[in-house]
Formats: sequence, C-alpha cells, structure tokens
Amino acid sequence: MMNLIPISNMDHRLIILVALWVGQIDGGIFRTEIVGGREAVPNSHPYIASLQLRRQHFCGGSLIAQQFLMTAAHCLSDINPREVVVVLGAHSLSSNEASRQTFRISRVFENGFNPETLENDILILQLDRRVTLNSRVNLIELPRVNETVPAGTQCITSGWGRLGTQARIPDRLQELSVTVTGSDLCRPNNICTGVFMRQAGICFGDSGGPLVCNGVIQGISSFIIQSCGSGVAPDFFSRVALFRDFIDRSISS
Repeated sequence: MMNLIPISNMDHRLIILVALWVGQIDGGIFRTEIVGGREAVPNSHPYIASLQLRRQHFCGGSLIAQQFLMTAAHCLSDINPREVVVVLGAHSLSSNEASRQTFRISRVFENGFNPETLENDILILQLDRRVTLNSRVNLIELPRVNETVPAGTQCITSGWGRLGTQARIPDRLQELSVTVTGSDLCRPNNICTGVFMRQAGICFGDSGGPLVCNGVIQGISSFIIQSCGSGVAPDFFSRVALFRDFIDRSISS
C-alpha cells in the first residue's frame, strides 16, 4: 500500500520510499528496492546498513562514523527507535553471514524534518556501541560543506528495495549506476538522478540509503514521483552537503 504525500510547492504527489513491517497498516506490506539495477558484489558497499523491525528490512542507512549512522528522517516516523535493529556487513537478508554486525539505536539526532514537504529528510543515529571496522564494514566519506554535484556526474545508489512498484523484494543487495540531472523538478535541498534510455531507479525500501559519487556520499534516498523507475521523473535524494554542520555537531556531541 502506497502512502501518497502532497507537497505544497510542487504540482506532483510524492511517494515516500519507506518500508513498513507486515501487518502495520491494514495488514499491508510497504517496502523498497532498486529497479533495473544489478546484484552488488558482496560487501562492496561496506558502509550500507539495513534497518530492521521484527527481522524485516524497512530502510537503508550509511555508516559515517564508528558509532553513527545516517538515514532518512521519514524512515523513523511513528517508529520507536529502540525497537529498530541496525545490521551492518550484510549482503543477503536471509542468511546469517559471518560478516554481520548488529546494533541498537541509543540516540537520535533530527534537524527539523517536515513530513509534508520532506524538507530536511535526514537523521543521525547513534548506535549502542562502536562498530568494528574491517573490509566488510567501514565508513563512507562525507562531502565538504555546501559541496555541489554538477549535472552529468556519474554516481551509484544501493539498497534492498523493491525491484519495481509492484515487484518482489530482493534478498540480496542491489546497486544501480545513475546520473545527476538538472531537472526543473529538483529542489535546492535535493540531488536528483536519472537513468537514461531505460526504466530504472530507487523504489520502496531504498529510503535512507546512499547516493555515492566519486567515493563520497552526496545523497540520502528520499522520494520519487509517479512510480518506481518511471523513466520520466527523476529520483530525489537529500543533499548531504547542506547538512554537514548538523552532522558534525551530532557526532561531536
């Protein structure tokens, strides 16, 4: 079941890319996955996390410091963060992989998220202990303050979201190469991406996951317009560089 959110400064309706556990809303399932992508090489994105409720993946996240994770604010709307399990080092959601590390959330830092406009769609989560860093679990580099990403830049996004609006949920991590666009639909606090000449993009369950450009996390999966991988509208990511001061304050506190 899709939760459609009207955006006051746009003529379109936005679809939040969050996945809820079975039975939460009228018994429905609301999850997300990459559309038109490919299975990632296991642990080739060592910074990516799976946020889970009752062992069900519902959002992604990115490890930005040894005890801090970054995700989308809408992921934890109406969810008790103490019930969330953060899984790092995973590739298959169903396998008990030796590379896995699991954590609880001890503290949440928010930055004025507006659920109607999806402005400030970012959260910093402090984990209950420090992560053990290795080749399969590691940090992603943050951008400079107000760093820009020019249209045409090649980036990569990843997640365990749906393979299509009505498609199945993948067991293994998916990735997709995308291009930053200069779409008129894109807002200053977002980075927008597209995949030219075919239908591909982020989908339900990819929320909170990373957009990485040249080894730097520039975006957080936030929302789409119309449908997953429509081939027409761009995908929208929160622009991480605008929140660098907030991120640094959260970690230093």
